[in-house]
Amino acid sequence: MRQKQTLTGLKGKGGRRFQYDLSFMHLVVREYLMGDFSMGQIAQKHNISRDQVLGWIKRFSSDLSEEIPTTPILTEKESQDQQLLKKQNEELAQKLAQAQMKITGLELMIDIAEEQLHIDIRKKSGTKQSNG
Repeated sequence: MRQKQTLTGLKGKGGRRFQYDLSFMHLVVREYLMGDFSMGQIAQKHNISRDQVLGWIKRFSSDLSEEIPTTPILTEKESQDQQLLKKQNEELAQKLAQAQMKITGLELMIDIAEEQLHIDIRKKSGTKQSNG
């Protein structure tokens, strides 16, 4: 995965030699920025020095920042509120599904009654109600 590569044309420097492939360096930086591992752990995993990881983070993190999803850190109360809202949302979704099933059942019952009794049960639009 790690390969030597020569890159040219970097800000008029006439070329710069990297010891590792640019895609590998980006992978390491992404892994550090998105993960729960320390620089030392990332370095050990990829058999590179911690200083290399630090240098790559300084050099490439701003380039990769748009790729890294940012999730806000929630307080304990906000986390509990979020869990409560998720639970309420699930309960409301279940109640909605039950209500839709009930409506479908009632409409089916009306259809069957109209067919068997040969009468119109549903109110027609535009019909006047009697005044009792």
